[in-house]
Amino acid sequence: MKMHNPGTVRSGLIAGAVMLALAMPATTLAQSFTFKSTSNAQNMLGGDGKNGVPYSGGHWTGTSIGVLADGTKTNTTFKCVMMTQPPRDSLFEAHMLCDIAASDGTYTTTMGCQFVNPATQEVSCIGGLYGTGGVYVGRRGSITNHAKGSASTGTGQWFQ
Repeated sequence: MKMHNPGTVRSGLIAGAVMLALAMPATTLAQSFTFKSTSNAQNMLGGDGKNGVPYSGGHWTGTSIGVLADGTKTNTTFKCVMMTQPPRDSLFEAHMLCDIAASDGTYTTTMGCQFVNPATQEVSCIGGLYGTGGVYVGRRGSITNHAKGSASTGTGQWFQ
């Protein structure tokens, strides 16, 4: 796997993170959804392979608007962290974790991501949804995302 320099990783991290803020009201236990997200400026850590630091990471916040299959619109805020993976044979070039806050509860997403085109800050991710508070406790689901720059769109499904 080719490692990316901090500028490339920074771009991919910003794009990868914006996807994660979507909210499902309590009345939609197993409903699918789409979302559009925007992230704020990112704080970077690590390096690009120089000085013994072969990978980097970042953290940021953002907002999202979700649309459920029944047409209900929801708003959320999110906090994310992402880290590229050391050079080796691996499925994903980066892993991401986000905490999402909605008016009716909280949940976490975990994702694996690939840099589609670092020059245009394009990244694609897949992962899971895990309820942590309010109406989401005990719920699970899945999520996909395509991001470019600080904007992203995606789909998901709460299973329970």
